[in-house]
Parts: sequence; structure tokens; C-alpha cells
Amino acid sequence: MKIQTKLSFIFSIIFGAILLLFILVVYHYYSQKSKDDYFERLHIRAAIKVDLIDGETISPDILHLLYQNTPGEYEPLVTIYDKSGKLIYRDRQDALEQNKHFLQLNQVKKDGFSKLFDEKGRQTYGFKIEGLKGEYIVFATGCDTHGFSRLANLRLILLTAYLITMIFIIITVKLFARQAFWPIAKMIHKVKSSKPADLGLRLDEGNQKDELAMLAITFNRMLDQIEDAFTEQKRLVFNLSHELRTPLAAIITELELCQQKECSTQDYQKVISKTLKDAHRVTKLSNSLLDLARASYDVSAISMQKIRLDELMLEVCTKVQKASPGVSIHLLFDKEPQSEKYISTFGNNYLLEVAFTNLMDNACKYSFDQTCNIHFDYDELYCIVTINNKGLEIPQQEQDAVFFPFYRGSNKQSVEGNGIGLYLTQKIIALHHGQIGLTSLNQITSFKTKLPMFEG
Repeated sequence: MKIQTKLSFIFSIIFGAILLLFILVVYHYYSQKSKDDYFERLHIRAAIKVDLIDGETISPDILHLLYQNTPGEYEPLVTIYDKSGKLIYRDRQDALEQNKHFLQLNQVKKDGFSKLFDEKGRQTYGFKIEGLKGEYIVFATGCDTHGFSRLANLRLILLTAYLITMIFIIITVKLFARQAFWPIAKMIHKVKSSKPADLGLRLDEGNQKDELAMLAITFNRMLDQIEDAFTEQKRLVFNLSHELRTPLAAIITELELCQQKECSTQDYQKVISKTLKDAHRVTKLSNSLLDLARASYDVSAISMQKIRLDELMLEVCTKVQKASPGVSIHLLFDKEPQSEKYISTFGNNYLLEVAFTNLMDNACKYSFDQTCNIHFDYDELYCIVTINNKGLEIPQQEQDAVFFPFYRGSNKQSVEGNGIGLYLTQKIIALHHGQIGLTSLNQITSFKTKLPMFEG
């Protein structure tokens, strides 16, 4: 069942139940009021007859002749007893009525009054009254025909009004639910009518204030992220294809030329050397892509631990110097750390090692003397690691682009690379909620990295 239909059904039942309860309360009150009014009329008519008999205004026999054939629905039948229970007067001879009166006598003597309803819908009111000749016990029995008729009319009116009102409520609730869910229906229709390749789809955000507008805004933000992800994926696939095609084409060309002619041992050595160089380039590109995939994981899926940055840097220095024996790396503390926390962060050891390896390797490769300096510093919230070198300046217009995937600067001819390292480094630092920035001035290029300080 749709939410719109379910809400219409639930609200219709709720409003219907409240209206029905209100109608039942009104009917019960009116019915009880009608019965009480009739008891009051019985009391008045019976009291008049007591006055007539007690004051000897009219003889009981004559009064009896007047009312013995009068139907109860037009005139209540009155029976009068003295205080001892002796019959003094009654409108009509009816032994059954007298038996019922005897059952009520004790209650009237005890409480002063008695009210009784029988199976025929008649009401009997018994009460004590003081006259000139003594105390009387009086019973008046009648049927409120007009009251029952009014109640029947009231029931018909209330039932008709209830049915009409329920129809109105159901229609109103349905229209209201449809109007309330109309923005959602438009969203569903727009999404259904869109094509898989239509990444530019955006929902109408309405007034940008209510819950539906917030839903549309959230959905649009998700679409923005999906579009960015697809765009980046397409760019990565294109650049990756280009990067892989060059070394693979070179390997195939060298091997085909070697196959087509007789070569000396020295020629074979040259071919093998070039092929290995291109193969290492492909391997390095593959490893960078694997690291990039790891850096794209959700942070909750990556094992994190406390890491001392000085120890991590020593490991990275050893690794870089082993890969490139001619490089020189210097570790420097701008401020002496007052405690271990000023040089500790919370992160993944492997990914941070990859990030700083890329930074050190680039700093050494692009340095005039293959030397780089690593400075440790800190502030109130971050551990700061700055890696700088002396080399060619990076033009201002290229400084923001160096963090793009597969981007290589104007000095790409002098040093080999694939343009993934700095992009990968930025993603790793962002994954650790850190920051990385670049400055290049007066032939000194610095990459400043800020990582959140470990609060253990």
C-alpha cells in the first residue's frame, strides 16, 4: 500500500472515529435529557391528581372514570397509595402494574423516589409527596411517544450527517494527501523519465525550507557527487589508457624490431634494457593505481592507529635512499616537541608512508642537488611536516593543477613520472582529515602537510 493511500485511510478512520464519538455523546446527552424531562412531566401530572384528590376537589371515582380508558401515550397513568401502601386511587385497573408498584414501594420509602423503565419503553416514576391529609406514595407510568419520535428523527439526522461528513472527510483527506505528496510524485516521475546517462538531472528544490525541499536538496547533492565521481572516473580511464599505451607501444615496437632482424648480443641487451625500463614504468603506474584505490576507501574500512611521524619519516627516508642511492635527506625540528603527542597523529601507516614517499621522491628528483629538507613543527591542533627543496620554481598557474590526476608540469621532460603521485598524496591527506599546501618562490619549493594531532 502506498504511503499516500495509507495516510488517507488512517486519517479518515481517525476523523471518522472522533466524529462518531462526538455524535454518540451528543445523542446520549439528548436522549438522557429527554428521559429526565419526561420523568419531570410525570411528576407534575401525578402531583396535580394528588392535589385534586387530597383537597377533595374531585371524587376519586369521577377522576377514575375520566382516565380509565386514556392510552398511556397521551396521558400518564397515575396510581396513589398512602404511606402504609394501601391503594387510594388509580386511573386504570391493572394488577401487573400494582405488582410492579409493590416492588418499588420499598425503594420509594427509602430514597424518596424511584425510576423504572420496562421492556415496552414505558417510564414509571414513583415518589413521596406530602398532602393535607398525610403522606402519599405516587406512581406515574407513561410512554414518551413524542420523545421517541424526536430521538428517531435525531438518529436519522445524525446518521445522514455522519455519512455526508465522512464522504467529505475522505475526499478532503485524499485531496490533501495528494497535494502534500505531489512534489514527491513529480520527483519520482522526473527520476523515472531520466536516462542512465543523464547525469545533469536535478530536482526542483521548491522553497528550500520544508522537509520535501530538504529531500530534493539532499538528492541533488548526491547527484552532484555521483556526477563528479563519473566525470573523474572517465578522466582517469582516459588518462590511464594514454599512460599505459605509451610504454606498452614502446615495448611492442622494440620486441617486433628485434624479431624482424638478426641482432647482436649488444643489441639484445639494449632492447632488454629499454623493455625493462618501460615495464618498470607500467609496474609503477599499476602500484600507484592500487594505492589510489586504497586511498579511496571509506575511512571506517581502513585500520587506523597512533603513528609517530618522526619514526615514520625515518622509515620513508630509508626507503627513498635505498631506491635512489644518490639522494640526501635532512630531518629538522623547528620546535622541540614538549611531548610525544606533538609529533603523533592517528592514521593508517601504509597510506601515510605512500604519501610522504611521493613527496620526498619528488623533492629529491626535482632538486638541483638531489637534496630535500624535512621540517617538523606543530600548532594547537595539527602536527606540521614541511618538505622542501632547491630547484626550478613551479609557475603560479601550475601550482593548483599539480594535484590533478595525471597532470605533469612544464618540467615533465626532465624527470620521468605518471602524474598520479601528488593527486594520490592529496587524497591520503584528506582521508586523514589533514591539509596539504604548496608554495614555490625563490627557487625553493615547499609542500606543507598538516595532520590532526593525536589525542589519546
